[in-house]
Amino acid sequence: MEFFAGANTVNGFKSLFEECFAGISRLYILKGSSGCGKSTLMRRIAGRAQREGIDFDIIRCSADPESLDGVILPSLSVAVADGTSPHLLDVKYPCVRESIINLGQFWDEAKIIPHREKIISLTDKKSERYKSAYAALAAYGRVLEMIRLTVNESILNEKLDEFALSFTDKLSSSGEKNKRLLCSAFTSEGVKTLESFGKIQTLYHINGIAAQQALNALHRTANERGIHHTAICSPLDISQPESLYFEQSSVLVTVAENPPCASFGTEKTTSSARFIDKGIISDSRARLKTLNRLANELLDDAKSELALARATHYRIEELYIPAMNFELLDEFTAKLINSIFANK
Repeated sequence: MEFFAGANTVNGFKSLFEECFAGISRLYILKGSSGCGKSTLMRRIAGRAQREGIDFDIIRCSADPESLDGVILPSLSVAVADGTSPHLLDVKYPCVRESIINLGQFWDEAKIIPHREKIISLTDKKSERYKSAYAALAAYGRVLEMIRLTVNESILNEKLDEFALSFTDKLSSSGEKNKRLLCSAFTSEGVKTLESFGKIQTLYHINGIAAQQALNALHRTANERGIHHTAICSPLDISQPESLYFEQSSVLVTVAENPPCASFGTEKTTSSARFIDKGIISDSRARLKTLNRLANELLDDAKSELALARATHYRIEELYIPAMNFELLDEFTAKLINSIFANK
């Protein structure tokens, strides 16, 4: 399975890393600069697992989905993760559970020091770009809240509750613990969605102006009735679900344009218009149009700032890569991988 563990949200950078590694007995935390080989090391671990037929999960980077933030080997109870900012990981049980791996040990400092001022300048610029992006996302969040409050004035709550009860009546229930997962991330190219799940038997799209309210009602009712599910978090606000996956029933309900599944058998659509008082909402159409336009402009601005931060990141990488001794790194990586798979 592939998913994200970090998100660029209306509340800044948010992490689900601790949740992702819950239950893992051995966690290797990678430290080092841009371009020091963290993502490559994790790809090699995933490649070894694939060749040996061992299940593995991939955590992709929300700043650059082509890069990795982690790899998990559930059957070995082992995980390897990027522990650098912004997704810092704490070492609670040194050596017996967590181990720090400093890839900076393979630098030739003599090749880096001459670039000191440039590296500091670029790193500061990258930080400022992220601050600017998060300021735009925070403003987007405030506009989104105004939209929600406006829509809520017209919600027919009884019909919404009836829908949630009727829908959950058809689902299998169990006492299993519910989970959260990030299958989408807001990046410099907009929202990127992974096909975290394979084939889904039934895919339900909820569309319309009150789609999020309908999904929230379904989420709340499923929790109250003890129906096991995975809440796929919104990439812009992880406190809100974007999709709900009911694994036992093979049902995925989503408000997202692109669902986080590879394929599906049956597709159904539910319009949220039936949960709206048309008379009340008609008086708010002009306001909602203005708010939605503003929200889209703020997202575009955040996306542009993230693109500039990513470009700056690549410039930093270009300064560190020539200073890395990749021959020594390869030797170290081979030994680490052999030790990880020694007790399979």
